[in-house]
Amino acid sequence: MNDILSSLIVVAVTGVVVILIFVLVARQKRQREASLKNMASMNGWTYEAVSEKNLKGYRFRKADWLIEGLTESSTNSSGSESTTTVTSSTRWFSKEARLVGGIVMIGPRQPELNLGGIGAMVMNAALHLMIGDEADIAKGIERVELGSLEVMNRYMVWTNQPETAKELLNMNVENALLNWPPKKVPPVVKYSPAGLEIKVQGSKLYQEDELYALVKLGNVLLDAAR
Repeated sequence: MNDILSSLIVVAVTGVVVILIFVLVARQKRQREASLKNMASMNGWTYEAVSEKNLKGYRFRKADWLIEGLTESSTNSSGSESTTTVTSSTRWFSKEARLVGGIVMIGPRQPELNLGGIGAMVMNAALHLMIGDEADIAKGIERVELGSLEVMNRYMVWTNQPETAKELLNMNVENALLNWPPKKVPPVVKYSPAGLEIKVQGSKLYQEDELYALVKLGNVLLDAAR
């Protein structure tokens, strides 16, 4: 009898905890959405909630740029087993700064790996991730040393147009990069024929200071290209 009673108590407590978690998650979601809507209203941005089968998040739009904060889930099946992968990212994009015939990328500094061929493979994998689907215009890309010592300690520049990269990495851009929220993953900046992109991989930004830092960086990068 005591065993049955104990089991019922455990089941009841577990059910209450599960319900409480769902309530707290739903409330946090509503608070975040209200905060994003308010931020959009205050700044004259258009807000769009994204709620698709495998895609959740938000979009902000202004005349010359777009911000997407998205979480994407995908399921891979192998025989009787299936695995679900969830990835998050935040992306700022503008078509107002197109780089003709080349690419300039600024990304977080990678650790120096003295592992011979393995180190080179790791670096190439990181570079491929930053380039994305624009490998065709990245021929001849190489790392160049540009900017102040403080910038070079935190970021790396890759390009096949070094003179253009030098012009783009001006003092205002350096300051915006150095003022990026320290607790957040450093952004990857990419100038290409498609436009100007800033991506924060693995993180969907919600906090006002983080989003304002992203918008400020985007505007500074746009000004540098004009």
